[in-house]
Amino acid sequence: MNRSPEEYGAYWRASLFITAGALLAVGGYHFVGPLFRDPGLGTTLFGWLLFGLFLTVGCYFAVLGLARTIEVAGGR
Repeated sequence: MNRSPEEYGAYWRASLFITAGALLAVGGYHFVGPLFRDPGLGTTLFGWLLFGLFLTVGCYFAVLGLARTIEVAGGR
């Protein structure tokens, strides 16, 4: 399987997107974890909102990286 330097670069960029997505999802949970432990309803809801945003952005980056990997592997 011979790949050009551009294709290898595309693989690396795609893997960075997947890694960034995973780090955003996991890091987001650790970032908002203290908000979940607070007894107030407002802070807990705000924590869930932030966690949902982190998870959504993280999944977006991971799927974008996966799509780029599949695109490069398919030869487009």
